[in-house]
Parts: sequence; C-alpha cells; structure tokens
Amino acid sequence: MRFVCGALWLCAAACGHGSPSPKPVVGPAVDERAAAKDAKGLVTEIYRTIDRGKPDSLFSLVSDSLIVFGPRRIDAMVTRSDALVALGTVFDTKPHGSKGKRAQLRSGGLEVVVSQGGHSAWAFDVINLDGRQLAMTAVLSNTDDIWAVTAAALAETPTGKQAKAESARDAIVPPGATSLAKVAAGTGDAVDRLKKGLLDQQTWGDDLAGRDDAIVAGPTLGDVARGKKAIQRLWTARMKSKTREATSGELTAAMTPDGQLAWISVPVTRVSEGDDPTPLRIFAIYEKDGAAWKLAMLHESLAFDEPGSGTVFKKNLPPAPEPPKAEPPKPEPAKADPAAKKADDTASAKPKPKKSKKKKPKPPAD
Repeated sequence: MRFVCGALWLCAAACGHGSPSPKPVVGPAVDERAAAKDAKGLVTEIYRTIDRGKPDSLFSLVSDSLIVFGPRRIDAMVTRSDALVALGTVFDTKPHGSKGKRAQLRSGGLEVVVSQGGHSAWAFDVINLDGRQLAMTAVLSNTDDIWAVTAAALAETPTGKQAKAESARDAIVPPGATSLAKVAAGTGDAVDRLKKGLLDQQTWGDDLAGRDDAIVAGPTLGDVARGKKAIQRLWTARMKSKTREATSGELTAAMTPDGQLAWISVPVTRVSEGDDPTPLRIFAIYEKDGAAWKLAMLHESLAFDEPGSGTVFKKNLPPAPEPPKAEPPKPEPAKADPAAKKADDTASAKPKPKKSKKKKPKPPAD
C-alpha cells in the first residue's frame, strides 16, 4: 500500500496550484490527439518508474509542490520532501514477506481525457498492486510541452461486504482527512456548483450524463460507471434512494494554469435510504463550458481506520429530504338543499295544464 501511495505522491507535480491569479496561462493550441498521447505517456512512464523502484528517476517529473489525497486517512501530502521521505520508507518494505521482490503495479485500463486546447487533462485508472485494487484519479497540466500531474486522489476499493463490515465498526473514514483548506482564486463558481449538488444530486447527474467521456468512480470494488448510459442508470438508482451528502472536513480547490479544469476535494458523509451514513472523500473535476463549469469526473473514496474513528465524520449529516408536497384537495360539489330539492321534485311531478284550443268562428252563410 505505502509503495503506491508514496510513488504517486512523488509523481504529482503541482504546476500553478494555489496561484493567486486566476488569469489563464495559455500557449498555442495543441492537437488534442497528440496531447492525449503525451499525457498518457507521462502516466505510463510513472508506472514504469515505480515498477523499477528508482525514485531518482522521478525528479524530472516532479515540481516543488504537490497535493495527493489518500489512500489512508493521514495521507494528504503537499511537499516534495514529504513525498521523498514516504517513498524511501516504502522501498525498505518487502511485500507479503517475499525475499526482496518488489510489489508489481499493473494498470487496469488507463483513461485520459484532454481539455480544449490540449494544455490540461484528467486521468483515471484502477491499479492492481499484487492483488490489491486501488482507484486513481489525477489532474495533469502541459506547460511548454512538458506534462506533469498537478493533483491526484488514490484509494483502496474494498468489496461491498468488507465496506459493510467496517461500517458496522465505524471504522470508515475519508482518505486524506488531515488536509487543510486551500481554495485557489478562480474556482469559486465550480465550488458553488459542487456544493449545490451535495443535496441536489440531480445537478451532478445532469452534468455527467451529458458527456460521453464522463466517469463516476465509487468507493467499492467494481463501482465504476463510464459514459452516458451507465451514468444514467447509476443516477436513476441514486435519486431513487434519495442520496445526499454533507461536508465533514476542509475543502480544497485549484485550477489548471490554462483555466480549463478545476478540481475540488472535500470529505463528506453520504446518506442513502437503506444504508448507514458513510464517510467519504469527494474528488471532483470540472471542465470549463463557455462561462460555466460542468462536472466531468466524480471520484468518491473511503479508507479504513481504527474502530470508532469514523464517528467524528458523522456529526454533520445532510438534512432529510423534503416529503413530496401533497396536492390541495379538490373542492367538493355543493350539497343541494333538501327542501328546495323536494319542492323542485314536486313541481316537476305536477301535470302541466293543457292549452285550450279555440275554434275559429265559421264565416256567415250568404
């Protein structure tokens, strides 16, 4: 576990994270196919470097600052030095007591989506580490034709049965729960839209189901929906169960230097009908759509900690959904006055007088 965690901390280069100016830094447009290939090449090279176990080779991929959330509760690394220390500890650990053999990292199907202009992208993958499945979401930036990861979220994906057992012990916590708030300039509108979706989850569903390349990654094994149809099915079930969330920790947000992507991450407690409240971390990626921000990727993750450690994150639960408004009762027809009705009936029962037919007088005879 620490092997992948430290390595991905190290490979996350925070280009422009926390910049006080929201003004985009944009160079000439890059062919999006070429940009996607180069961005994917960066992540692939990081995987290879991790597999080789050569931390020094990652220096060319690392900037001075970084931020990565997870996979454990305490994992919210924001400096290169901290990442190097963590990585050094990892290389001293032998997986499963094997004789010097390093853990093998395998990609489960890396997907990279490039934003307009080719200067930023986001990536998602499910990593296999000697049989352990971890979901990874990352934001990448391209500066002077050099790609680097600016932020990432990494989390284990336990089975639903494991998650249910740990929930009963209140041992579920958000990954990276020790992070501090840091909201960069220019991300306010995206943050407002994410906050709106915590209770009005259809807002998120409309954004995600409007894209062919959108991804929703849930906290348990195999809980991944890709594309319009899969997300529409997921969201139908989500709305039926009245899913809603409330923040339970510090919110962090930043924007890529080109101004095309904004990422937001915050611990939340999710509530659905039939399920116990679940502490999670949201890692959401918004893409600029004209003057608005639209949700493109939603990653909800969890971590296991000591029994009882999750209770602190359940103090702020989302309000119960409002019951459906009852339709106003239809006005009943006015009741007829019995006396008046009897008089009407009596009047209608009386025979009507026959009209007398007067005979016309015969004209006098001549």
